[in-house]
Amino acid sequence: MGKAGQGLTSQETQHTPELSRSLGLWALVAFGVGDILGSGVYANTGSIASAVGTGAWLSYLVAATLAALTGLTYAELVSRYPQAGGAAHFTHQIFGNPLLTFLVIFFVALSGLFSVATASHVVAKYSQLAFPAVSPVLKTYGIPIAYILVVGLVTARGVMFSSATNIVCSLVEVSALLFIIAVAMPYLGKTNYLHFNEPKTELLIPGTFGLILNTAAIAFFAFIGFEDMANLSEEVKDPERTVPKALCLAVGITSVIYCMIVMAVVSVLPADKTNSSTAPVDVVKTVLPGFKTGIYSVVAVFAVFNTGLMNLMMASRLLYGMARGANRQLPSFLSYVHPTWRTPVVSLLLVTAITVAMMLSTTEIATLSGGTTSFLLIVFCILHAGLIKLKLTRGLSKPVFSIPILLPVVGMLACVALMFSRNPRDYKIAGFLAAVALCIFAINWFVLKRRTVEAID
Repeated sequence: MGKAGQGLTSQETQHTPELSRSLGLWALVAFGVGDILGSGVYANTGSIASAVGTGAWLSYLVAATLAALTGLTYAELVSRYPQAGGAAHFTHQIFGNPLLTFLVIFFVALSGLFSVATASHVVAKYSQLAFPAVSPVLKTYGIPIAYILVVGLVTARGVMFSSATNIVCSLVEVSALLFIIAVAMPYLGKTNYLHFNEPKTELLIPGTFGLILNTAAIAFFAFIGFEDMANLSEEVKDPERTVPKALCLAVGITSVIYCMIVMAVVSVLPADKTNSSTAPVDVVKTVLPGFKTGIYSVVAVFAVFNTGLMNLMMASRLLYGMARGANRQLPSFLSYVHPTWRTPVVSLLLVTAITVAMMLSTTEIATLSGGTTSFLLIVFCILHAGLIKLKLTRGLSKPVFSIPILLPVVGMLACVALMFSRNPRDYKIAGFLAAVALCIFAINWFVLKRRTVEAID
Protein backbone atom coordinates (compact mmCIF):
# COMPACT_ATOMS: atom_id res chain seq x y z
CA MET A 1 0.00 0.00 0.00
CA GLY A 2 1.41 3.42 -0.97
CA LYS A 3 1.22 6.69 0.89
CA ALA A 4 -2.25 7.30 -0.40
CA GLY A 5 -3.43 4.66 2.02
CA GLN A 6 -1.94 6.19 5.16
CA GLY A 7 -4.47 6.96 7.85
CA LEU A 8 -6.97 4.30 6.71
CA THR A 9 -8.14 1.34 8.72
CA SER A 10 -7.00 -2.12 7.62
CA GLN A 11 -10.59 -2.98 6.70
CA GLU A 12 -10.82 0.06 4.42
CA THR A 13 -7.56 -0.70 2.62
CA GLN A 14 -8.71 -4.26 1.91
CA HIS A 15 -12.24 -3.62 0.67
CA THR A 16 -12.53 -0.03 -0.60
CA PRO A 17 -11.44 0.73 -4.19
CA GLU A 18 -8.90 3.54 -4.42
CA LEU A 19 -8.79 6.56 -6.66
CA SER A 20 -6.93 5.99 -9.91
CA ARG A 21 -3.35 7.31 -9.76
CA SER A 22 -3.23 8.32 -13.44
CA LEU A 23 -2.21 11.99 -13.74
CA GLY A 24 1.28 13.01 -14.77
CA LEU A 25 2.97 16.40 -14.45
CA TRP A 26 1.59 18.10 -17.55
CA ALA A 27 -1.94 16.79 -17.09
CA LEU A 28 -1.94 18.37 -13.63
CA VAL A 29 -0.42 21.60 -14.99
CA ALA A 30 -3.26 21.72 -17.54
CA PHE A 31 -5.78 21.39 -14.71
CA GLY A 32 -4.08 24.23 -12.85
CA VAL A 33 -3.79 26.58 -15.85
CA GLY A 34 -7.41 26.03 -16.89
CA ASP A 35 -8.61 26.55 -13.34
CA ILE A 36 -6.57 29.70 -12.64
CA LEU A 37 -7.44 31.41 -15.92
CA GLY A 38 -11.11 30.41 -15.95
CA SER A 39 -13.49 33.16 -17.04
CA GLY A 40 -11.87 35.62 -14.61
CA VAL A 41 -9.32 36.67 -17.18
CA TYR A 42 -12.17 38.32 -19.13
CA ALA A 43 -14.12 39.55 -16.11
CA ASN A 44 -11.43 41.39 -14.13
CA THR A 45 -8.64 42.64 -16.39
CA GLY A 46 -10.65 45.56 -17.80
CA SER A 47 -11.87 46.85 -14.44
CA ILE A 48 -8.42 46.55 -12.85
CA ALA A 49 -6.82 48.34 -15.81
CA SER A 50 -9.40 51.12 -15.50
CA ALA A 51 -8.74 51.51 -11.77
CA VAL A 52 -4.93 51.39 -11.88
CA GLY A 53 -3.95 52.71 -15.28
CA THR A 54 -1.30 51.38 -17.64
CA GLY A 55 0.63 50.01 -14.67
CA ALA A 56 -2.12 47.46 -14.01
CA TRP A 57 0.24 44.64 -14.96
CA LEU A 58 2.00 45.34 -11.66
CA SER A 59 -1.20 44.54 -9.75
CA TYR A 60 -1.26 41.12 -11.37
CA LEU A 61 2.44 40.62 -10.71
CA VAL A 62 1.93 41.44 -7.02
CA ALA A 63 -1.14 39.16 -6.90
CA ALA A 64 0.79 36.32 -8.51
CA THR A 65 3.71 36.80 -6.09
CA LEU A 66 1.40 36.74 -3.06
CA ALA A 67 -0.41 33.69 -4.44
CA ALA A 68 2.91 31.99 -5.12
CA LEU A 69 3.84 32.30 -1.43
CA THR A 70 0.69 30.42 -0.45
CA GLY A 71 1.16 28.02 -3.36
CA LEU A 72 4.66 27.15 -2.13
CA THR A 73 3.25 26.43 1.34
CA TYR A 74 0.71 24.11 -0.30
CA ALA A 75 3.53 22.50 -2.30
CA GLU A 76 5.51 21.54 0.81
CA LEU A 77 2.41 20.40 2.67
CA VAL A 78 1.43 18.15 -0.26
CA SER A 79 4.96 16.76 -0.23
CA ARG A 80 4.48 15.93 3.47
CA TYR A 81 0.87 14.72 3.26
CA PRO A 82 0.09 13.52 -0.31
CA GLN A 83 -3.57 12.61 0.21
CA ALA A 84 -6.93 13.96 -0.91
CA GLY A 85 -8.42 16.58 1.40
CA GLY A 86 -6.18 19.55 0.64
CA ALA A 87 -6.26 22.31 3.26
CA ALA A 88 -8.59 20.33 5.52
CA HIS A 89 -6.29 17.30 5.53
CA PHE A 90 -3.24 19.48 6.23
CA THR A 91 -5.06 21.25 9.09
CA HIS A 92 -6.16 17.94 10.59
CA GLN A 93 -2.67 16.44 10.41
CA ILE A 94 -0.94 19.48 11.92
CA PHE A 95 -3.36 20.72 14.57
CA GLY A 96 -5.63 17.73 15.20
CA ASN A 97 -8.53 20.04 16.11
CA PRO A 98 -11.85 18.63 14.78
CA LEU A 99 -13.69 21.97 14.87
CA LEU A 100 -10.91 23.83 13.06
CA THR A 101 -10.71 21.06 10.47
CA PHE A 102 -14.47 21.11 9.94
CA LEU A 103 -14.51 24.89 9.42
CA VAL A 104 -11.80 24.51 6.77
CA ILE A 105 -13.79 21.72 5.07
CA PHE A 106 -16.94 23.84 5.13
CA PHE A 107 -15.49 27.04 3.69
CA VAL A 108 -13.17 25.47 1.12
CA ALA A 109 -15.94 23.23 -0.23
CA LEU A 110 -18.45 26.08 -0.15
CA SER A 111 -16.14 28.37 -2.13
CA GLY A 112 -15.90 25.76 -4.87
CA LEU A 113 -19.64 25.12 -5.01
CA PHE A 114 -20.46 28.84 -5.09
CA SER A 115 -18.06 29.10 -8.03
CA VAL A 116 -19.86 26.32 -9.91
CA ALA A 117 -23.29 27.78 -9.14
CA THR A 118 -22.14 31.19 -10.39
CA ALA A 119 -20.63 29.61 -13.50
CA SER A 120 -23.97 27.95 -14.30
CA HIS A 121 -25.59 31.39 -14.65
CA VAL A 122 -22.69 32.60 -16.81
CA VAL A 123 -23.26 29.67 -19.20
CA ALA A 124 -26.96 30.56 -19.36
CA LYS A 125 -26.06 34.17 -20.19
CA TYR A 126 -23.77 33.19 -23.08
CA SER A 127 -26.29 30.65 -24.33
CA GLN A 128 -28.84 33.43 -24.61
CA LEU A 129 -26.41 35.43 -26.76
CA ALA A 130 -26.19 32.49 -29.17
CA PHE A 131 -29.91 31.68 -28.95
CA PRO A 132 -31.84 34.90 -28.17
CA ALA A 133 -35.24 33.17 -28.36
CA VAL A 134 -34.52 30.87 -25.40
CA SER A 135 -37.35 31.00 -22.86
CA PRO A 136 -36.81 32.71 -19.46
CA VAL A 137 -37.51 29.44 -17.61
CA LEU A 138 -34.89 27.61 -19.66
CA LYS A 139 -32.39 30.42 -19.15
CA THR A 140 -33.00 30.73 -15.40
CA TYR A 141 -33.30 27.06 -14.51
CA GLY A 142 -32.94 24.62 -17.41
CA ILE A 143 -29.52 25.60 -18.78
CA PRO A 144 -27.83 26.12 -15.37
CA ILE A 145 -29.08 22.75 -14.08
CA ALA A 146 -28.03 21.02 -17.31
CA TYR A 147 -24.56 22.59 -17.03
CA ILE A 148 -24.09 21.41 -13.43
CA LEU A 149 -25.30 17.88 -14.25
CA VAL A 150 -23.06 17.57 -17.33
CA VAL A 151 -20.02 18.74 -15.37
CA GLY A 152 -20.93 16.28 -12.62
CA LEU A 153 -21.24 13.42 -15.11
CA VAL A 154 -17.87 14.21 -16.69
CA THR A 155 -16.29 14.36 -13.24
CA ALA A 156 -17.85 11.03 -12.23
CA ARG A 157 -16.72 9.22 -15.36
CA GLY A 158 -13.10 9.06 -14.27
CA VAL A 159 -10.05 11.23 -13.76
CA MET A 160 -8.58 10.44 -17.18
CA PHE A 161 -11.83 11.40 -18.92
CA SER A 162 -11.93 14.60 -16.84
CA SER A 163 -8.29 15.26 -17.71
CA ALA A 164 -8.93 14.86 -21.45
CA THR A 165 -11.92 17.21 -21.21
CA ASN A 166 -9.85 19.72 -19.26
CA ILE A 167 -7.01 19.63 -21.79
CA VAL A 168 -9.42 20.38 -24.66
CA CYS A 169 -11.04 23.25 -22.72
CA SER A 170 -7.65 24.64 -21.64
CA LEU A 171 -6.25 24.52 -25.19
CA VAL A 172 -9.26 26.45 -26.51
CA GLU A 173 -9.04 28.96 -23.67
CA VAL A 174 -5.28 29.56 -23.84
CA SER A 175 -5.28 29.70 -27.65
CA ALA A 176 -7.92 32.44 -27.60
CA LEU A 177 -5.88 34.45 -25.08
CA LEU A 178 -2.66 33.99 -27.06
CA PHE A 179 -4.53 35.26 -30.14
CA ILE A 180 -5.49 38.43 -28.24
CA ILE A 181 -1.85 38.93 -27.21
CA ALA A 182 -0.67 38.29 -30.79
CA VAL A 183 -2.96 40.87 -32.40
CA ALA A 184 -1.87 43.44 -29.79
CA MET A 185 1.87 42.87 -30.44
CA PRO A 186 2.30 45.86 -32.79
CA TYR A 187 0.97 48.13 -30.02
CA LEU A 188 3.15 46.80 -27.22
CA GLY A 189 5.98 49.07 -26.12
CA LYS A 190 4.26 52.25 -27.30
CA THR A 191 2.72 53.01 -23.91
CA ASN A 192 4.17 54.10 -20.59
CA TYR A 193 3.54 51.01 -18.43
CA LEU A 194 4.35 52.84 -15.21
CA HIS A 195 1.51 55.34 -15.20
CA PHE A 196 -0.88 55.00 -12.27
CA ASN A 197 -4.26 56.66 -11.74
CA GLU A 198 -5.26 58.51 -8.60
CA PRO A 199 -7.41 56.26 -6.38
CA LYS A 200 -11.11 56.95 -6.97
CA THR A 201 -12.06 55.96 -3.42
CA GLU A 202 -10.41 56.34 -0.04
CA LEU A 203 -8.14 53.37 0.68
CA LEU A 204 -6.86 52.02 3.97
CA ILE A 205 -3.33 52.39 2.59
CA PRO A 206 -3.17 55.69 0.64
CA GLY A 207 -1.39 56.44 -2.62
CA THR A 208 -0.21 54.30 -5.50
CA PHE A 209 1.02 51.48 -3.29
CA GLY A 210 -2.41 51.20 -1.68
CA LEU A 211 -4.07 51.22 -5.10
CA ILE A 212 -1.83 48.41 -6.36
CA LEU A 213 -2.37 46.35 -3.20
CA ASN A 214 -6.13 46.89 -3.31
CA THR A 215 -6.44 45.71 -6.92
CA ALA A 216 -3.92 42.92 -6.33
CA ALA A 217 -6.28 41.65 -3.62
CA ILE A 218 -9.00 41.37 -6.27
CA ALA A 219 -6.68 39.62 -8.72
CA PHE A 220 -5.26 37.35 -5.98
CA PHE A 221 -8.33 35.12 -5.95
CA ALA A 222 -7.83 34.33 -9.63
CA PHE A 223 -4.61 32.49 -8.72
CA ILE A 224 -5.83 30.21 -5.92
CA GLY A 225 -6.27 27.08 -8.02
CA PHE A 226 -3.61 25.37 -5.90
CA GLU A 227 -6.30 24.11 -3.47
CA ASP A 228 -8.01 22.29 -6.34
CA MET A 229 -4.70 20.84 -7.51
CA ALA A 230 -3.76 19.68 -4.00
CA ASN A 231 -7.01 17.75 -3.73
CA LEU A 232 -5.99 15.62 -6.73
CA SER A 233 -2.89 14.31 -4.92
CA GLU A 234 -4.15 10.73 -4.71
CA GLU A 235 -4.74 10.68 -8.48
CA VAL A 236 -1.25 11.92 -9.35
CA LYS A 237 1.80 9.77 -10.02
CA ASP A 238 4.58 10.45 -7.47
CA PRO A 239 2.59 13.32 -5.85
CA GLU A 240 5.39 14.35 -3.46
CA ARG A 241 7.40 15.57 -6.45
CA THR A 242 4.79 16.08 -9.17
CA VAL A 243 2.29 18.30 -7.34
CA PRO A 244 4.86 20.91 -6.15
CA LYS A 245 6.30 21.17 -9.68
CA ALA A 246 2.83 21.46 -11.22
CA LEU A 247 1.81 24.17 -8.74
CA CYS A 248 4.87 26.27 -9.55
CA LEU A 249 4.47 25.81 -13.32
CA ALA A 250 0.74 26.60 -13.32
CA VAL A 251 1.17 29.81 -11.31
CA GLY A 252 4.18 30.84 -13.46
CA ILE A 253 2.42 30.23 -16.81
CA THR A 254 -0.79 31.98 -15.81
CA SER A 255 1.09 34.93 -14.30
CA VAL A 256 2.74 35.61 -17.66
CA ILE A 257 -0.58 35.29 -19.52
CA TYR A 258 -2.44 37.60 -17.11
CA CYS A 259 0.28 40.27 -17.27
CA MET A 260 0.44 40.10 -21.08
CA ILE A 261 -3.35 40.30 -21.42
CA VAL A 262 -3.61 43.39 -19.23
CA MET A 263 -0.70 44.99 -21.12
CA ALA A 264 -2.54 44.26 -24.39
CA VAL A 265 -5.67 45.94 -23.00
CA VAL A 266 -3.92 49.15 -21.87
CA SER A 267 -1.81 49.29 -25.06
CA VAL A 268 -4.70 49.07 -27.51
CA LEU A 269 -7.74 50.52 -25.75
CA PRO A 270 -8.23 54.13 -24.61
CA ALA A 271 -8.35 54.47 -20.82
CA ASP A 272 -12.10 55.18 -20.81
CA LYS A 273 -12.86 51.91 -22.63
CA THR A 274 -11.03 49.44 -20.38
CA ASN A 275 -13.66 49.31 -17.64
CA SER A 276 -15.54 46.40 -19.16
CA SER A 277 -15.84 42.66 -18.71
CA THR A 278 -15.19 42.36 -22.44
CA ALA A 279 -11.98 44.44 -22.51
CA PRO A 280 -9.73 41.60 -23.85
CA VAL A 281 -12.25 40.93 -26.64
CA ASP A 282 -12.48 44.66 -27.34
CA VAL A 283 -8.76 44.52 -28.15
CA VAL A 284 -9.53 42.20 -31.07
CA LYS A 285 -12.49 44.35 -32.15
CA THR A 286 -10.24 47.43 -32.27
CA VAL A 287 -7.29 45.86 -34.08
CA LEU A 288 -9.33 43.59 -36.40
CA PRO A 289 -12.69 45.32 -37.00
CA GLY A 290 -13.89 42.58 -39.35
CA PHE A 291 -13.15 39.69 -36.98
CA LYS A 292 -16.23 37.90 -35.66
CA THR A 293 -15.63 38.25 -31.94
CA GLY A 294 -18.79 36.29 -31.18
CA ILE A 295 -16.52 33.25 -31.13
CA TYR A 296 -15.34 34.42 -27.70
CA SER A 297 -18.79 33.62 -26.33
CA VAL A 298 -18.02 29.99 -27.14
CA VAL A 299 -14.52 30.33 -25.65
CA ALA A 300 -16.03 31.70 -22.44
CA VAL A 301 -18.24 28.62 -22.17
CA PHE A 302 -15.15 26.38 -22.44
CA ALA A 303 -13.48 28.47 -19.72
CA VAL A 304 -16.51 28.28 -17.45
CA PHE A 305 -16.79 24.52 -18.01
CA ASN A 306 -13.19 24.19 -16.82
CA THR A 307 -14.06 26.17 -13.70
CA GLY A 308 -16.97 23.89 -12.91
CA LEU A 309 -14.98 20.74 -13.60
CA MET A 310 -12.11 21.64 -11.28
CA ASN A 311 -14.32 22.88 -8.46
CA LEU A 312 -16.60 19.84 -8.44
CA MET A 313 -13.54 17.59 -8.51
CA MET A 314 -12.01 19.55 -5.63
CA ALA A 315 -15.13 19.50 -3.46
CA SER A 316 -15.82 15.80 -4.01
CA ARG A 317 -12.18 14.84 -3.26
CA LEU A 318 -12.24 17.05 -0.18
CA LEU A 319 -15.27 15.24 1.26
CA TYR A 320 -13.86 11.86 0.23
CA GLY A 321 -10.50 12.56 1.84
CA MET A 322 -12.03 13.64 5.14
CA ALA A 323 -14.48 10.70 5.38
CA ARG A 324 -11.86 7.97 5.85
CA GLY A 325 -9.94 6.50 8.75
CA ALA A 326 -10.61 6.16 12.46
CA ASN A 327 -10.28 9.94 12.92
CA ARG A 328 -12.52 10.85 10.00
CA GLN A 329 -14.41 14.15 10.15
CA LEU A 330 -17.34 13.20 7.90
CA PRO A 331 -19.65 10.16 7.57
CA SER A 332 -17.83 7.19 6.04
CA PHE A 333 -20.34 6.66 3.21
CA LEU A 334 -18.80 9.73 1.54
CA SER A 335 -15.58 7.75 1.03
CA TYR A 336 -17.19 5.26 -1.37
CA VAL A 337 -15.26 4.91 -4.64
CA HIS A 338 -16.89 3.53 -7.79
CA PRO A 339 -15.12 0.22 -8.57
CA THR A 340 -14.92 0.89 -12.34
CA TRP A 341 -14.69 4.67 -12.68
CA ARG A 342 -12.48 4.98 -9.56
CA THR A 343 -14.08 8.25 -8.54
CA PRO A 344 -15.77 9.21 -5.22
CA VAL A 345 -19.28 9.08 -6.69
CA VAL A 346 -21.22 9.47 -3.43
CA SER A 347 -19.31 12.64 -2.47
CA LEU A 348 -19.69 13.89 -6.03
CA LEU A 349 -23.45 13.22 -6.03
CA LEU A 350 -23.79 15.16 -2.78
CA VAL A 351 -21.81 18.23 -3.92
CA THR A 352 -23.64 18.24 -7.27
CA ALA A 353 -27.01 18.20 -5.49
CA ILE A 354 -25.91 20.99 -3.13
CA THR A 355 -24.73 23.08 -6.10
CA VAL A 356 -28.09 22.70 -7.86
CA ALA A 357 -29.85 23.68 -4.61
CA MET A 358 -27.61 26.76 -4.30
CA MET A 359 -28.36 27.77 -7.85
CA LEU A 360 -32.13 27.40 -7.32
CA SER A 361 -32.43 28.88 -3.84
CA THR A 362 -30.61 32.20 -3.99
CA THR A 363 -29.83 35.05 -6.35
CA GLU A 364 -27.23 36.36 -3.88
CA ILE A 365 -24.53 33.86 -4.82
CA ALA A 366 -21.96 36.60 -5.47
CA THR A 367 -22.65 38.21 -2.06
CA LEU A 368 -22.36 34.92 -0.18
CA SER A 369 -19.29 33.98 -2.20
CA GLY A 370 -17.59 37.19 -1.03
CA GLY A 371 -17.89 36.01 2.57
CA THR A 372 -16.58 32.57 1.68
CA THR A 373 -13.53 33.81 -0.21
CA SER A 374 -12.73 36.22 2.61
CA PHE A 375 -12.65 33.28 5.03
CA LEU A 376 -10.23 31.53 2.67
CA LEU A 377 -7.62 34.12 3.65
CA ILE A 378 -7.99 32.88 7.22
CA VAL A 379 -7.57 29.30 5.95
CA PHE A 380 -4.35 30.29 4.19
CA CYS A 381 -3.06 31.93 7.38
CA ILE A 382 -3.78 28.68 9.24
CA LEU A 383 -1.78 26.70 6.66
CA HIS A 384 1.18 29.10 6.78
CA ALA A 385 1.14 28.90 10.58
CA GLY A 386 0.92 25.12 10.37
CA LEU A 387 3.95 24.86 8.11
CA ILE A 388 5.92 27.18 10.42
CA LYS A 389 4.96 24.89 13.32
CA LEU A 390 6.18 21.82 11.42
CA LYS A 391 9.47 23.48 10.55
CA LEU A 392 10.07 24.41 14.19
CA THR A 393 9.28 20.88 15.39
CA ARG A 394 12.40 18.85 15.95
CA GLY A 395 12.72 15.27 14.79
CA LEU A 396 10.48 15.50 11.70
CA SER A 397 11.95 14.13 8.50
CA LYS A 398 12.54 16.60 5.69
CA PRO A 399 10.05 16.24 2.81
CA VAL A 400 11.00 15.84 -0.84
CA PHE A 401 9.99 19.47 -1.50
CA SER A 402 10.94 22.01 1.15
CA ILE A 403 10.95 25.81 1.29
CA PRO A 404 12.76 28.21 3.68
CA ILE A 405 10.78 29.09 6.81
CA LEU A 406 10.86 32.76 5.79
CA LEU A 407 8.41 32.10 2.91
CA PRO A 408 5.44 30.91 5.01
CA VAL A 409 6.13 33.78 7.45
CA VAL A 410 5.96 36.33 4.61
CA GLY A 411 2.99 34.48 3.10
CA MET A 412 1.03 34.71 6.35
CA LEU A 413 1.79 38.44 6.66
CA ALA A 414 0.68 38.94 3.04
CA CYS A 415 -2.64 37.17 3.69
CA VAL A 416 -3.20 39.34 6.79
CA ALA A 417 -2.53 42.45 4.68
CA LEU A 418 -5.05 41.25 2.07
CA MET A 419 -7.67 40.79 4.79
CA PHE A 420 -7.67 44.54 5.38
CA SER A 421 -8.47 45.15 1.72
CA ARG A 422 -11.74 43.19 1.88
CA ASN A 423 -15.15 44.78 2.31
CA PRO A 424 -16.20 44.57 6.01
CA ARG A 425 -19.57 43.26 4.82
CA ASP A 426 -17.80 40.13 3.57
CA TYR A 427 -16.67 39.30 7.10
CA LYS A 428 -20.19 39.72 8.44
CA ILE A 429 -21.35 37.19 5.85
CA ALA A 430 -18.41 34.93 6.75
CA GLY A 431 -19.51 35.12 10.39
CA PHE A 432 -23.05 34.11 9.45
CA LEU A 433 -21.75 31.17 7.40
CA ALA A 434 -19.44 30.18 10.26
CA ALA A 435 -22.49 30.02 12.56
CA VAL A 436 -24.17 27.70 10.05
CA ALA A 437 -21.00 25.58 9.96
CA LEU A 438 -20.99 25.31 13.76
CA CYS A 439 -24.56 23.99 13.72
CA ILE A 440 -23.65 21.41 11.07
CA PHE A 441 -20.54 20.47 13.05
CA ALA A 442 -22.64 19.83 16.17
CA ILE A 443 -24.99 17.57 14.21
CA ASN A 444 -22.10 15.81 12.50
CA TRP A 445 -20.32 15.25 15.85
CA PHE A 446 -23.51 13.84 17.37
CA VAL A 447 -23.90 11.37 14.46
CA LEU A 448 -20.26 10.28 14.33
CA LYS A 449 -20.01 9.76 18.07
CA ARG A 450 -22.90 7.33 17.91
CA ARG A 451 -21.85 5.28 14.92
CA THR A 452 -19.29 2.55 14.64
CA VAL A 453 -16.51 3.56 12.28
CA GLU A 454 -16.93 1.09 9.45
CA ALA A 455 -15.62 1.01 5.91
CA ILE A 456 -17.95 0.93 2.93
CA ASP A 457 -17.65 -2.41 1.15
